Amino acid sequence: MLEKIYFWKVRRGYNSPVIAIAAIVASLFIITIGAFAWWYYGVKVPADEKRAAQQQALRKKQAGLADIASFYKKSLTGVEIPQAINVLEEIRQTTLTLSALGVAIKKRNFICDTKSCAVGFNIEQGTILTFPVINFFGKAYSASVPVRREKDRAPANDFEYSRLALPVTENKLFIQWSRKQALSLHSCNEIITYVNTYNSLLNTEKSNKVLRDGIILFKSYPTSAVKDEEAALAGHVSFRGLMNASWEMQIGNDQDRFSAGASEINAQLALYKQAYRDAFLIKKIESNDKGIKISGGLVCKA
Repeated sequence: MLEKIYFWKVRRGYNSPVIAIAAIVASLFIITIGAFAWWYYGVKVPADEKRAAQQQALRKKQAGLADIASFYKKSLTGVEIPQAINVLEEIRQTTLTLSALGVAIKKRNFICDTKSCAVGFNIEQGTILTFPVINFFGKAYSASVPVRREKDRAPANDFEYSRLALPVTENKLFIQWSRKQALSLHSCNEIITYVNTYNSLLNTEKSNKVLRDGIILFKSYPTSAVKDEEAALAGHVSFRGLMNASWEMQIGNDQDRFSAGASEINAQLALYKQAYRDAFLIKKIESNDKGIKISGGLVCKA
């Protein structure tokens, strides 16, 4: 009997520490899990969400600033009217120079963008083909003969001058924008009213004329693709309220006041007479079957 009592006491004395340790370990595990859950859901998750929101806002801000910069750069890229007049004069002088050298020119083709021009010539049948060196804005250029592959149609030009570089001059508004200055923009309503009046007067003078020579034709009206972005980022970027439109003008070859002479001179006159000249930025000048086509952008503010 005494042996049984002793054995029972021994068992109780041996198991008690195990149970206590197990209880402590379980308590520590529960406390650890609770602490981790509190840290994870109470600290880490909100911090991660805040950081993600900040990164998203930063990306949105950077994307908005990039969109605004891209819109302004594209809208303000173009040649001012005085420089476009000079380009037309260089093309005219090139044609006159070749004629003076005895080249029997049948047709002249050209296309210019904001960086360079390409000018090609067809000569009268039976004329000896020569390739004079021309001077274009102070640089000498040699002619080349278009290569015709077997399946190609006949080349448009007998010989041509390509990559005729234009003087590198940014327009006034582009310089103001690049220097982060205020833009000297005219009111869009004011310019549209002027264009409508100008076209109306021109149409009156050409009452029976089908071709709309010299008319400023809007391909799109002034608008802004970044109006909302500018408003949202007012504290990070200067609000300039730039709006742009696209337009074109056709100068014909037929006998009227615009073609009483070389078509280049007629185009020069059509450009020279424009008001709000700094608002018209020319992106392309090209010859076509009707004469000369001038196209570009118009910049203004609401």
